[in-house]
Amino acid sequence: MEAGEFFENYCEIMWNRIPGTSLLIPSVGLVFPCGFLENGKCTVYDVRPIHCRLFPEALVTDNGNLDIYRNCGYQCIDTGTALDANRKAYTHRLKDIDRHELKVTASYFDNFSYCVELSPEELGRIGNFLSGIGNMEMAAKKRELYTETIDKKTMEAVESVFRKKLCKLNTKFPKGDAGYLSVISKPFR
Repeated sequence: MEAGEFFENYCEIMWNRIPGTSLLIPSVGLVFPCGFLENGKCTVYDVRPIHCRLFPEALVTDNGNLDIYRNCGYQCIDTGTALDANRKAYTHRLKDIDRHELKVTASYFDNFSYCVELSPEELGRIGNFLSGIGNMEMAAKKRELYTETIDKKTMEAVESVFRKKLCKLNTKFPKGDAGYLSVISKPFR
């Protein structure tokens, strides 16, 4: 599958707030719930991105909130997430790799050039709206509200630039891989 087709079928431009600021930064991400989930199983398990390889272990090691993922078809959450010491160490190493990949990706897409600053009024409106929402819905609703604040012209410009850069990669996404990705994923099976 070509990179452009992959984006069209499985990804979207996501806007997230940079912690401690009033800035929203765009990034390319998989839609939620994931389009590769079928009957609670990942259909691209052997070649899934490293960020997915960290799910849900990274949340467990960071004492993150798993509630927003419960009952969404993620069997790995619904059946338990206990980690032994070796798995925790392996997860921390993968998190280091993931942070590096996120920096490289942000640099390639030049994400910081497309930041949008929210007004204090917009931040207040979003904060007020989110105060009445439970943890299960908060992450998705927050992203939805942030996205609604972005004007259509900016959204279209960012999506156009990101699509062009993604297509320049001319990356093929194989259905299976006998290389290093399969080796890395074995401990996660």
